[in-house]
Amino acid sequence: MTAVHSTPLSRNREGFVLPTVVFAVAIMSIVVVASVTTSQDERRASRAVRESTVAMYTAEAGLRQTYGNWPVNPVKALNPGDSLDLGWQTLPNNEKYRAVIHRVDGGGLQEYNVVVQGRRPGLNGGMSTVIGTVGGVPLFSRAVYGGQLVWIQNATFDSWDSGVGPYNALTPGQEADVFSNANCSASPTLPCGMTLQKTTIGGDAGATGPITLNNSPVVKGTITPNMPAETPYDQLACPTGGYSPVTPELAAVGYTGNGVLNLASGQTLNLISGKQYFFRSVTMAGTSKLQLPAGTQNVNFMVQDSIYMAGGSIANTGHKATDLSFTNCGTPTDPTKTNYWGITGGADAFFSVYAPTKVVYALGNSEFFGAVISNIFYITGSALFHYDEALARAPSPYLRVHKATWGQFPGN
Repeated sequence: MTAVHSTPLSRNREGFVLPTVVFAVAIMSIVVVASVTTSQDERRASRAVRESTVAMYTAEAGLRQTYGNWPVNPVKALNPGDSLDLGWQTLPNNEKYRAVIHRVDGGGLQEYNVVVQGRRPGLNGGMSTVIGTVGGVPLFSRAVYGGQLVWIQNATFDSWDSGVGPYNALTPGQEADVFSNANCSASPTLPCGMTLQKTTIGGDAGATGPITLNNSPVVKGTITPNMPAETPYDQLACPTGGYSPVTPELAAVGYTGNGVLNLASGQTLNLISGKQYFFRSVTMAGTSKLQLPAGTQNVNFMVQDSIYMAGGSIANTGHKATDLSFTNCGTPTDPTKTNYWGITGGADAFFSVYAPTKVVYALGNSEFFGAVISNIFYITGSALFHYDEALARAPSPYLRVHKATWGQFPGN
């Protein structure tokens, strides 16, 4: 028998390398495209972050620019709920910002939201929005302020809030703080600091100088002498239009337009709601009266020189000290004779006094409802002084940026 040997057939591998190469090239192309796309995405993301960050800096610069160039008169004209659009402004590097001021209070102490958009130039420019808050600084945060001296003898101080309800002698508040801001070492020959004599203070007593306690006064809060000095109150400018002209209510009491208001005994001046009066001096004799008829609100007496109400009275029957104010302004026409304001109290004497350069006497032994800012303040006898806490919420001529109110809104 003859053995037959079989051999395996050879496999044909021609054309195998080409598909492998094509497949490898395709995979590598996908990897390259993915890498390039990722790189472009990262570049765009980095550019977006940069543009957004620079836009935020632009908005913040615009916010600070708005604070530094505050539009005083247009803002004063805003009513609660109104807005003031200052339009797009250009910074030195050609970036732009737009500020809009919104008044957000209810008509009392001012509160403003300042919303600023920052925008980068160019097609790829980013946009960001920041917000800050500006608020009024309460003028009458205390019952009495004296720039040099506060002298209280025999009087009783307490508080209430006319925005909550009428004054109730059975439930008096204890927020009637008194404060003297004198630097006694700078004027050692002048009366200085605070003297409390046989009196009751329903609140705190503080002074940057000494506090003298005579005849066992009662202070229901704290007594703090030698406190840090505060920034003194500013002397306000007088209206530019001159003294009040002769109007029907002023003509009825004999006013001639010369800035001198003299009310003779028995005369009553009925004040007009929302009006600002401006006089050189005010004198009230006998049974004369300043009267706010029912519904009268927001009356301001600006006086350049002196006020003397001995014998006169105030009839604010609405019993809200926020409705009537006496404000000192400008430079006295005769500094040697016009540093004195004598204010009369009574059952309807609801008002505030802003006279940071004047000597203010609370005349008589009756009641006073409101608050006083003065250079020197005297009250004696058995007078009762009731601080109206609502005055701390009254509109103020001073504004400040609230700390820690900066915030950023989401950008584009």
